[in-house]
Amino acid sequence: MTSEPGTDLGPPSSLMEYVQGVTEALAASWTQRAVVEIILSAGRQALGAVSGTVLLVEGAGRQLSVAGRHGHGDRSVWQDGPVDGYPLISDVLRGREALYFEHPGALQAAYPDLEHRTGAHAAVATAALPMFLDGRPLGTVVLDFTEPHPFPPAERRFLTILAAQCAVALGRAEAVRKLEARVEDRTRQLEEERSALEAFTRFTELVGTETHVETLVRQAITLLHETCDVDVAYFEREGELFKATAWSHWVDVALLAQLQRGFPLQHSEIAQVLRRHTAAFVDRWNETPLLIEQTGIFHAVAGYPYFVEGELQGVLMMASTTTATWAEREKGIFRAVGRSLDLALGRAQQTTALREQRDALDARTQELSVANAELEAFSYSVSHDLRTPVRHMLGFLHLAREALGSHLDDRSARYLDVVGQAGMQMNALIDAMLHLSQAAQRPLQPQTVDLGDVMAQIQTTLLPDLLTRRVQWEVAPLPAVHGDRDALKQVLTELTENALKYTQTRDPAVIRVWAEDGGDRWGVYVRDNGLGFDPRYHNRLFSMFQRLHTADEVKGTGVGLASVRRLILKHGGQVYAEGRVGEGATFGFTLPKSRPAGPSVPRPRDQQA
Repeated sequence: MTSEPGTDLGPPSSLMEYVQGVTEALAASWTQRAVVEIILSAGRQALGAVSGTVLLVEGAGRQLSVAGRHGHGDRSVWQDGPVDGYPLISDVLRGREALYFEHPGALQAAYPDLEHRTGAHAAVATAALPMFLDGRPLGTVVLDFTEPHPFPPAERRFLTILAAQCAVALGRAEAVRKLEARVEDRTRQLEEERSALEAFTRFTELVGTETHVETLVRQAITLLHETCDVDVAYFEREGELFKATAWSHWVDVALLAQLQRGFPLQHSEIAQVLRRHTAAFVDRWNETPLLIEQTGIFHAVAGYPYFVEGELQGVLMMASTTTATWAEREKGIFRAVGRSLDLALGRAQQTTALREQRDALDARTQELSVANAELEAFSYSVSHDLRTPVRHMLGFLHLAREALGSHLDDRSARYLDVVGQAGMQMNALIDAMLHLSQAAQRPLQPQTVDLGDVMAQIQTTLLPDLLTRRVQWEVAPLPAVHGDRDALKQVLTELTENALKYTQTRDPAVIRVWAEDGGDRWGVYVRDNGLGFDPRYHNRLFSMFQRLHTADEVKGTGVGLASVRRLILKHGGQVYAEGRVGEGATFGFTLPKSRPAGPSVPRPRDQQA
């Protein structure tokens, strides 16, 4: 056995011509088979070898594979197998040098197990050359001879060039193969995406703005049946069973009847995939444990899940009787149609819910219309039927006083005074009720309202009634808000008069008015240092005819704060009250800065207490 020497002698012109011919031939070759054929043919012809073999390393460098032979008979010592099973190849690749066996018996002497392993006879002379590409072992080129063959430096150099050319060409062929595979995969992917997009577009065109669930399902079934040549059915959950509610043409009537009766899909293996909110594809369905024996006529089955509030409630399924595995095209179309149907069903559910809400709102509106009509009738009754007897009572009371004249004693005069005060209180209650009814029914006329200007007008209006009192006003700048000016003026008037009424025993009476910015709404507050109230009963303050003080303490009808509450609620705000007995009270309200959208109640900050 001899190794390639380090001397570098130029090859004769004939070998150089072979090198040039190999180079030109490889430049036009793009497949592994063509490269191997060119290399082995050139090597045999140039050196007179009887045969040649190219072995490539595969499987992470552990396996040898015959890439091509040239001139071998049926039996050869060079076969597929593990690299460790060929010590000669291992030595060539590990040493990164060619090995030459020029004389009879030299190869058997160096590697005695070679013939025993394959059962074939080794050649008389052999040359084994390593191939490396980018430092990675690629394989070996082996030439065998039937006669002793010395390998002079020129031939060794020629073989080294041949092996290097083979490595480069094989690397290029592999790169081309991978590129073609990627192009093919990408082309197939684009075709699948195109098919899926066409299916999605077609389904969208078919359903349009349709919101009827049965129609949507049937459109999806028809589309899948026509584009994929499959049987399709839609199942809806009913208790623990899934029952077929729509289907394409079924080949088995007995199976269809079974599917209509229902089956417990949720306990199957396919349901485990469906619960992940993704399509499930089962190849070779008839080789799996079957939920229903009759479904064994199908070779492949797929399902797409539909959930309602997190629960699996429906499944669109397709099945093939002709193919055992789903192609990517069918998968893409099924996913596209499944997603489209999911969106359409969601839209249909929302439409149904909105329709139900609209119907309920219409019914509620009708009820409110009837209630408003009854309220108007009641207002008329209060205005006429109740006020008339009170007017008669007060009128005859006046006549009685005049008729009795000087004959009216003190006791009788006191009795008549009590009756007169009761009549006047009744008139005040009737006026308050009518005022409350009118405030509730009158539509708002929204505009920008300067609350500071409104408060100044209220102070001016109340000034004549306060000439005999000492009142300390603390009015902070108030914002401009969006609302009905008359209604908001009535609200501030009620709260201000209420504060003045409950501070009649205070000297001075301190009335404080301010506003707070709550982000999306304003809070407006009126605080006094008056009688206050028991905080346990603050919820009663804004109810009709509810009062926490007796008429002897403070006069009133118990309607003013109820009117405030109704007007503020119509503006989308809420009312607020806080107080303690003997320590004063704070009343306030909130107003949205934009259109009403669910009011909240910000409390006044402690630093403004």
